[in-house]
Amino acid sequence: MAKSKADYQERKKAAMFNKVDVWQQRIAGLLVFMILCVQPLYLNYYRYIRLTWHKFVFFVVYMCFILLFVLIVWGYRMAQKPRLYPQDKIAVLDWAVLGFAVVTLLSALVSPFKDYTDVWVGVAERYDGAISQLLYVAVYFIISRWYKPSERVFVWVGISAILVGAIGVLQFYGMDFLRLWPNHISEYYRPNFYGIFFRSTLGNVNIVSTYVCSANLLCGFLYVRKESKWSYIWLAGSAMSFWMMIVGGSFSGMVGTAGATFLAVPFIIENRKFLGRFLILGASWLATLTLQMLFYNTIILKTQTVGRLLLFVAAVCVLAAAGTVLLVFGKKIDPNAPAKWKLGVIVLIVCIVAGFTGVEVIGGRVGSGPIYQAREILHGNIDDTFGSNRVFIWRNALRAFPQRPVIGSGPDTFYYAFPAEAHGFYGESYDKAHNEYIQILICQGILGLLTYLVFLAGVFIKAIPKAFKNPLLMAVLAAFVGYCVQAFFNINLPIVSQFIWVFAGLLANKRFRELTPDELGVRS
Repeated sequence: MAKSKADYQERKKAAMFNKVDVWQQRIAGLLVFMILCVQPLYLNYYRYIRLTWHKFVFFVVYMCFILLFVLIVWGYRMAQKPRLYPQDKIAVLDWAVLGFAVVTLLSALVSPFKDYTDVWVGVAERYDGAISQLLYVAVYFIISRWYKPSERVFVWVGISAILVGAIGVLQFYGMDFLRLWPNHISEYYRPNFYGIFFRSTLGNVNIVSTYVCSANLLCGFLYVRKESKWSYIWLAGSAMSFWMMIVGGSFSGMVGTAGATFLAVPFIIENRKFLGRFLILGASWLATLTLQMLFYNTIILKTQTVGRLLLFVAAVCVLAAAGTVLLVFGKKIDPNAPAKWKLGVIVLIVCIVAGFTGVEVIGGRVGSGPIYQAREILHGNIDDTFGSNRVFIWRNALRAFPQRPVIGSGPDTFYYAFPAEAHGFYGESYDKAHNEYIQILICQGILGLLTYLVFLAGVFIKAIPKAFKNPLLMAVLAAFVGYCVQAFFNINLPIVSQFIWVFAGLLANKRFRELTPDELGVRS
């Protein structure tokens, strides 16, 4: 009788654990869906008027509901007095995240600008203060502990990327069917064929760069590495993101995409099918560039342009044909096959050398633009105007660092910490460093930057050993690396800053790293 009662209690406890686990998985899945799929598409009635504010409020509101659900689940667990779940234990990586949160909180509390709401909410049209950054930490912990991998969420990511990209590309050609450009916005902010300031449902070109880099890599590597009936949604999502990268002039996004793609070379050539899909992906990217050349130059089409266009069309056909041949005649995917590290490293070195050679040759010929600037930097010739005056911003920001080196001036207080005499030097005031790492260094000090870098490095080191056998992990890792690269030239805002915390949460998630071949949909 006593044994039956004990068995009943154990079954009851197991049922309780299962129920709680299901709700935790739903909360984490909803959070991933909201950040990667819904947040980029979300628009307020006023469209681009105070776009960042409305997206910030949207983020805070749904995070409040999610945190409320988290408290309810925790309350239920505590009422049942269960033992600790394995994922409740604090790992070394988690201590770095908690350290970042503590430094952020202390930095806000002792900031000399604490009388301003900016330190908590963030400066106007930025809103990356302590509230946002502490919510990012919550995003990481919820996903890293509770998320259960689901292909469905990643399919929606592809659909969202297609929609965001299509809206941005159509805008470029004057088809603003969502009326994102109200009549009372000045002409400076309107799209034209010579440049762009705002684009799609994202706004600022820097935010566009972060999004297209992340979406392009995530969808692209899902297509390359994942066997699925939804593969072509990911291919289309990557292609549309790449196209918007071109029309938006998203140079930092291009650098992030190139950096992550180069580093992924050993993973791509591991299998002939992977390589075949990557060639088809490259053909889709090149096809969008070809279409852009065709549509953009229709009015001023010249012989030289026609020849270049035909060359691109031929390259698209060759890449697509080669990829198709490798897919048809390639070996079956074997998740247990040894990784071809030696060959991969050799190809990676060749790609890097070719990249530097291309910068040297092309940069020497063009005489202006980002490639020329990259060549000059490699030669030690650094001008303040490089990178749209980014060098000037970085140099002056580092002058401000010694004033509050330990925990900084307070979250999102870069405008106040930046030397007053440097504001307006090029006719602009600077409220962001245009470098996420320098931004953290100035606003949260050396402790904030160190904890953040330890966190990023820990996530990368934790994920890399499993990436060869886990296509979902490979895709997220590529997006993670791309984000980290482009962040060196970009600004962090609550429209897309959550991405890095979602990627990190997925990469640190034990269930996500240790999926079986059946769960991954890999065919042996």
